[in-house]
Amino acid sequence: MSSTWDTMLPGPPTRSNFGSADITAAGLLAFASGSSITILESRSLQIITTIPLPPPPSSSVTSTTASAATSSASLSPFVTSIKWTPLPLPRDLLSTEPSSSHLTLAAGDRHGRIALLDFRSKSIILWLDTTATESAKYGVQDLCWILSRTDSYVLAAINGPSLLSLYNTSTGRCFFKYDASPELLSCVRRDPFDSRRFCVIGLKGFFLSLTVLGDTEDDSVVIKELKIGTDFSEFLKLEKDAYNAGSGGSGPASAMFPTFLAKFAFSPHWRHIVFITFPRELVVFDLQYETTLYSAALPRGCSKFLDVLPDPDKELVYCAHLNGKVSIWRRKE
Repeated sequence: MSSTWDTMLPGPPTRSNFGSADITAAGLLAFASGSSITILESRSLQIITTIPLPPPPSSSVTSTTASAATSSASLSPFVTSIKWTPLPLPRDLLSTEPSSSHLTLAAGDRHGRIALLDFRSKSIILWLDTTATESAKYGVQDLCWILSRTDSYVLAAINGPSLLSLYNTSTGRCFFKYDASPELLSCVRRDPFDSRRFCVIGLKGFFLSLTVLGDTEDDSVVIKELKIGTDFSEFLKLEKDAYNAGSGGSGPASAMFPTFLAKFAFSPHWRHIVFITFPRELVVFDLQYETTLYSAALPRGCSKFLDVLPDPDKELVYCAHLNGKVSIWRRKE
């Protein structure tokens, strides 16, 4: 099986992959291409391997006809989110066995399944238990590793349109759920200054700040709800059209509204500061004082915001746009 994976050429990513990709500090880039995960060395752009997610068992496929069930069972759903573990390279000098704990990859798909994969062996370590809630089957919108104890991480997942879940990555059990309905959740990110803290944003400016204190039901999760002021009148029209067409209310945000995106990123230089993009607005928000520090409309010649990324070394912010352009923003002196 490994030889088959090693020689498999990846297909192109599609909109159904939600733009899912992640890169390690060492330069290993993983991105979703159809129902597979492609890993390449970012400096040489050399493809290292392609790992397909297996199709779900036939017993988990529901269909109105037996033939449709047989057809669906043979197909793997699209991969919709990918995240490398933040665990560092092991430095145990007494160990004689090579460890690949720092090469673990979390992947979610359109059927709501979440797998932990070992890049070295190209095998699935663990399937997380996403069967406990109805919303999970609608697909994974985003994933994020969160520190729960000194040397272990849990996995945060946005399932379906509005469900935030936390999973123990040793047992696969879900130990925390938060239903944000009727908000549509879009993006989850970890705080670089406090790895126990993470935030989630919705398409209409709903914002959650959470701190994880453990990885069991007995441990508490501190939650704070915020609201980012933005004009979402365009979204209300899109939402109305989607419901009238019978396509709203079930899938992840990126599946229902692929051109209406809300993304954010923590500043790597200033604690409590986040950069947020709505389709037509860039916002700088202070989480400590719960206030907007700056907002700006779309630059001339650029289409809607697609994503936001701060420079790790300079005080610059890069914004991708739907028409392929990139705008660069600098803090005023």
